[in-house]
Amino acid sequence: MIFYGGACRYVAVMRSLRATGAALLAALATVTFLAGPAVADTAGYTGVVSGPDGAPVAGACLAVHTSPTDVVAEHCADAAGRYTIPSPPSGPTYRIRMHAPGFRTEWWYGAPDHLNADAVWFPTSELVERNVTLSRGSAGITGTITDEYGAAAAATVTVYGEDFHYEATAYTWDLGAGRFAFRHLPPGRYRISVSDNVRGYQWVPQKETREEARVLTLTDGETAVVNESFLPMGVVEARVTDAVTGLPVRRPCLSVLRTGGNDANACGENGLVRIPAVRPGDWKMSVGGGASYFGIDETEEYHRVTRGQVTRVWFVLEPGAAFATAIRDATTGEPVAGICVRLVRPKWGGQSARMHQYCSDGDGHLEVGPFAETEPGGWQLYAYQATNPYNPPAKRYGAQWITADGGSGDQRQALRVTLRAKETVTLPTVRMDPPGTITGTIRNASGAVVPGVCAYPFAFHPGQGASWGRNCANSEGRYTIEALGPYRWPVEFAPNANSGYAWQWSGDVADRFAATMTKVSPGDTATVDARLVTGGVLAGKVTDGAGVVDAGYVWTYNARTGDIASASYANITRDGTFSLRGHRSQDVYVEYANLERGCWYGVTGRNAAVVAVQAGATTTVSADMTRTCARTPLGTSQYRSGSATGGASR
Repeated sequence: MIFYGGACRYVAVMRSLRATGAALLAALATVTFLAGPAVADTAGYTGVVSGPDGAPVAGACLAVHTSPTDVVAEHCADAAGRYTIPSPPSGPTYRIRMHAPGFRTEWWYGAPDHLNADAVWFPTSELVERNVTLSRGSAGITGTITDEYGAAAAATVTVYGEDFHYEATAYTWDLGAGRFAFRHLPPGRYRISVSDNVRGYQWVPQKETREEARVLTLTDGETAVVNESFLPMGVVEARVTDAVTGLPVRRPCLSVLRTGGNDANACGENGLVRIPAVRPGDWKMSVGGGASYFGIDETEEYHRVTRGQVTRVWFVLEPGAAFATAIRDATTGEPVAGICVRLVRPKWGGQSARMHQYCSDGDGHLEVGPFAETEPGGWQLYAYQATNPYNPPAKRYGAQWITADGGSGDQRQALRVTLRAKETVTLPTVRMDPPGTITGTIRNASGAVVPGVCAYPFAFHPGQGASWGRNCANSEGRYTIEALGPYRWPVEFAPNANSGYAWQWSGDVADRFAATMTKVSPGDTATVDARLVTGGVLAGKVTDGAGVVDAGYVWTYNARTGDIASASYANITRDGTFSLRGHRSQDVYVEYANLERGCWYGVTGRNAAVVAVQAGATTTVSADMTRTCARTPLGTSQYRSGSATGGASR
């Protein structure tokens, strides 16, 4: 076979070579070559180096590179033009440069430099014949690429053979200051493109298409100078208004879309967004208005963007239910970024350790929404500082329940936020205080430490994940809850379902309203210990009139607080039975749910029945979901998505 590397780079021939020799050529991986005469059983490549007239080129050399300048071995042809490159052991990727006096320097195959050269894979068990043809004549192109304002630009420059299949690339960042250079090009005719990730492609001189580009003719020994400036970009200007009031959207954002992501984006003020640098073309767009509006993920129509012109568009956004507030340092009044809130139902829910959160921006502004529906019972807001162990905040703040006039550790004092359809409710400013800590030891009734039990300063709902780390007791039964605001806090202890222990609150009681509240002071550590008891079991069978309910879940809630009362939930098995463990002695409501429906245990009608469960004992409750369940229990619905509140989706 012949490697064609003369005045033309024959892509069709190269593809044929790669197809027939796929087992022989790929990325060349090796260590240092051992130069010297080949032996009969050498594995690698051998062949004859010839000139364009077919005559052997004595002394032609093939240099093996690990970089454009680093040569690890060089093998030169003998008087008959015969070369041999032994196969090396595996190692780094190599490329091969071929050169001889009077001939053009080329890289395997037919490339002008290391950047454009192909990597080669050496055979391990045979000596493969590969003949090489070197060509005469060499030309070059150099120049500088600038942006539309005349500054040096980082760009990709590509040359394309006009009369032969040839393509090579150079980068301006290799030489710096916007400069590029091609050397060892075959003489001939070329067109040139310039591109970057923002402006896309254009063709020299400042043309939009290849057909419009100038054809540059290079003769042997010539180095042409080609300087090019990027064409100006297009501008997109959008006006965004409220569908109800017609007023400008306070802070609209706009993205120009392309396949795989955004091409350009920006946010504006008072209904106006301007993106100054958009590449030309037909684009779809996405529009947002912050948490107060339902955005447009992608427009149905395309919008034409033209270089040097302003494309004006207008969008109308539907408002949703939302609320907004400002987060400030309680002492200095300065805005605080990175304060997050969870939306929690006052009853029949609780919060998960990793549920959805909304966080304040760099200006301390917090906006939450949009919601298509409003929660009938409203929301309560738990605020805390988002932390990153690799980038800790300069100043730490303690968590709090947001109240009407400050913070609290008691959820009962939290402000209840009632959203209104298509409106943004403004809440009082949230003031964050410095943090303190609660720690303690968890033991069982006999006094032995109990590791692995997690502690929470709020009513825990396991639907979207539990905590980990210091919040959970170590091998010595020790837990620590950090970053609590300087208020009085309860602590809930939540053993897992397999432990046999009951969930309970500080003071070794069953519910949050009876919990012992502990004062946390800034910079100090308070102690709250716990003594766990064996949990009670709620068991039973679920039917639906026609037979057993063979799949679903059972939850229990404390009748006084509405908090989850036991270790997670119980699965309803195929025979309709369930067994839910982990109760301390208390009155509970029982909720049944499957993929089709849900109800609460109780008499027919609206009111669910209270069930008394006992620690260490088994209480049996069976229900027919068609006859003994309250379908609209307690004035609320538990079958709402839990994405905002941490309630389980079920």
